[in-house]
Amino acid sequence: MYKYIFSDKDFDLEHTFDCGQCFRWEGTDGVYTGVAGAYWGSFRKTECGIELETNCPSEEFWIKYLDLERNYGDVKKACSINELMEKAVEYGGGIRILKQEFFETLMSFIISQRSSIPKIKSCVKKLCEKYGRKIDARGEYYTFPTAEELKLVTEAEFRELGVGYRAPYLVRCVQSVLNGSVSGEMLEALETAVAREKLMALHGVGDKVCDCVMLFSLAKYDLFPSDVWIKRVMCEQFGSSEQSAKADGEKLFGALSGFAQQYLFYYRRNMD
Repeated sequence: MYKYIFSDKDFDLEHTFDCGQCFRWEGTDGVYTGVAGAYWGSFRKTECGIELETNCPSEEFWIKYLDLERNYGDVKKACSINELMEKAVEYGGGIRILKQEFFETLMSFIISQRSSIPKIKSCVKKLCEKYGRKIDARGEYYTFPTAEELKLVTEAEFRELGVGYRAPYLVRCVQSVLNGSVSGEMLEALETAVAREKLMALHGVGDKVCDCVMLFSLAKYDLFPSDVWIKRVMCEQFGSSEQSAKADGEKLFGALSGFAQQYLFYYRRNMD
């Protein structure tokens, strides 16, 4: 195993791993353990910063995954456009937007539709345990299966994992990745609007799923994913309608829309 220490400046484990952007990390007594790509990791806050124990021999993998080269102080300052945003930024000030693997993020957010986070995590865990590869880790952990590893999985077999009506979406998603209709590399290289159009063409990918996948895996930070919490706060505090919440957010925050959305989402969801 390897150990790394990262600065805890603008980086909080609970804020980052419990803000709804990922589903493979579990926190117990301040320790967050899970999987990113092919690697297992266990994070804890210490007097020296954030300590990571992992089977990954490359610190650079985690620096990229955790977006550690970005100055989030500048991001938070730019997002603090009014009193509400100042409160949201302060409340979730340790959020960092993860750079997750594309296929995993796409499949996970298709599973996430109209579901709770515990249910999503349960389905993703079952999927990994059944079709992924076991990782050299402290405990039973598995990779997220590749499209190739899922190519023969049927709708019925996906339903056995608890994904319900989303099963045919997953089957077609696997097929689209295998036949080259979409890939992370292809979409990340495109302008946001063009990439969004291609991703939205996939069966079962709507506005919110598309925006979340692009924000959390493709570094499209100019998107403002809109769910019930975001629509609620945009209507309450910015005079938006439910229909205009996404467009209004992107107009307000521009290239930093994704960061602002995460601060707002985390703050508003936890205020009820």
